Amino acid sequence: MTYEEKIPEFALQPAKAADENPDTAQVDDGFDPTPYDRLLVPARQEENESPEQSAEAPQNSPAAQEKDEETLTEDKKPEEQKEMQERDAKQVSQKQSEELAAEGEEQPPEAQEEIQPVFLGEKTAKDTAAIPAGEPIKIMPLAGQAVYNDLKLTAVAQCLETKIFVEEDILVPDIKPDLISILSMDGKAFLSSKEIQVGQGDGDSIKVTGEVTLQTIYLPEDKEEESISIIQSRLPFKTDWQVTASPLSHLVIEPTIERIDYSVINERKFRAKITLGLSMKEYAEKELQFFESLRNEKLELLKETIKMSHIALRKEESVELSEDLKIKEGNPKPIKILKTDINVVENHKQTTSEKMVINAAVRVNVLYMGEEEKDGETIQRPAFFQGKADFTQFILMNKEDNLAMSKVSFSDKDLDVEINEEEEDGFILKGTVNTSVEVYQNLEKEVVSDLYHSTKDTTYDYTEKNIEAILGTSTTEVSAREIFDIPEKNGPVGKILYINGRIKEQNARAEQGRATVEGILEGTILCIPEDPEKHPFAVRQDIPFRGAMDIPAAKEGMKTECQIGIKDLWSDKINGKQAEVNASLQIETAVIKETSLKLIKNPCFIENDQSKRPSSMVLYITRKDDSLWKIAKKYKTSIETIKSINELNESPNLSEGTRLLIVK
Repeated sequence: MTYEEKIPEFALQPAKAADENPDTAQVDDGFDPTPYDRLLVPARQEENESPEQSAEAPQNSPAAQEKDEETLTEDKKPEEQKEMQERDAKQVSQKQSEELAAEGEEQPPEAQEEIQPVFLGEKTAKDTAAIPAGEPIKIMPLAGQAVYNDLKLTAVAQCLETKIFVEEDILVPDIKPDLISILSMDGKAFLSSKEIQVGQGDGDSIKVTGEVTLQTIYLPEDKEEESISIIQSRLPFKTDWQVTASPLSHLVIEPTIERIDYSVINERKFRAKITLGLSMKEYAEKELQFFESLRNEKLELLKETIKMSHIALRKEESVELSEDLKIKEGNPKPIKILKTDINVVENHKQTTSEKMVINAAVRVNVLYMGEEEKDGETIQRPAFFQGKADFTQFILMNKEDNLAMSKVSFSDKDLDVEINEEEEDGFILKGTVNTSVEVYQNLEKEVVSDLYHSTKDTTYDYTEKNIEAILGTSTTEVSAREIFDIPEKNGPVGKILYINGRIKEQNARAEQGRATVEGILEGTILCIPEDPEKHPFAVRQDIPFRGAMDIPAAKEGMKTECQIGIKDLWSDKINGKQAEVNASLQIETAVIKETSLKLIKNPCFIENDQSKRPSSMVLYITRKDDSLWKIAKKYKTSIETIKSINELNESPNLSEGTRLLIVK
């Protein structure tokens, strides 16, 4: 007869509450031990009795001796009887304690043996069996029996940032008039090579080279010749960036001008100091090994489904543009371009598994010298033009499912604006727009996060990998508005000649079901005063903005990434002392969950000659933070067995103090 056949049907029922009537129950602890007594007592009697024994014990049998001892006890004096009763009570108490220990009752902490961890490889084994200190153990590696599933993906291995400083003295060209003061200075940074391929044996530094194009608006000394003048400058830069990159990875670097400071040295020289921020992303091919099982061994496995995002496509395409930009009627005819600002911003995109359709706009601001007829005379004066050219681009893709997010960026380095010589009433936008696309895909993978064997002690090592999963994206447009106060020293403003802006600060955070983006747009306006005797002047001011987007999966503490583009920027004169500046911004935000993934490796069995056989039956009282997996692993049983015996539902909520019958 097997052990399972000895278990009566009632023993497989969960523990039930005791009689709550105080007249019929001395202790109301919510537990009735009667079914377990019925289970255990007959089993002990069956083990102690042999079939050959008769109803009456022989004369020399232990039972007969025990009967004689009882007879003799009756003849003892009361003092001796009391002494024997105390001794017997101690023996019974000791015997009961031994029986409880054999049945698997939890021992108090002070009674447990000291457990020493076993160290394997580079990390402490996560599932090291409990081995008493000082006892010899034998570790049996199972590398030949382990089954793994490999997954190759492309991911952003690291994101790094650094700052470099570009400082240079700039001379005023000979053909330009002497300067009195600088009104404004802005520019863009370009790299000689945006993407760097890391070789197999490259060192710990990379060379970054590029240039900053500066446009400086200044007041000339000879006001009658020109009211303002422009200087175009190119400042080269290079640096050795100390980074450690994976072999054969790709590094993509983006430069951003964070701050521009300037000072006038004399009428023919000024100094520019530029703080340049470099951000680098490392794209690397990764191979993850997921443990699945052991050949010829049955393991209990704890599995969880994890979600991770990887880059399914990185691609760069270009489109040629040639667009006429006509000025409004009544504005002076352009004869000379003083300053040009070009900004490419995405309007919208549509992504399928086979292609991406991108609609974008090139927004152009042109400060130029115009010519017009006034009172029969031809006069020249500076003027301002704002225009745009829309284009649509198709990016072919592989057939990919579960697309999570796409990032689009544009380079306007090869775009230029010229005066339209044929029409003489506008400009021509010519050149190439380079479009870079990153498409992210979400993958779901079932991963073994813990394991044990029903009869053998196990251990393993693990490695930790940080993974990211894009849980949602959203796009919105926000408006920003600010009133610029005109300084009294400049007098009432007659006309706003030029406007420019750049994103100075941005900050995104995830909230419950939402993503919030805040930042500062730095705006600059160039004004012509009412008083013709006064010089043009510039006013610079910060414009705060804020936008919120609904992303259901967003939770506080999650990582956020956002892209902000200036779709439109314009200004209006309110009165002589105030001007209004308005901006339209497009914000795209993604919410990302970061997870530390533990990958099991190097599974082993542990052999210990002195290890104790686990108890076949245990009454277990749950503790704080207990789970069915922890309990099943501790007693080398299965979760399904615990659920069946204790009639638990599929997803039980174990509260502290719950009584469970564990049968192996």
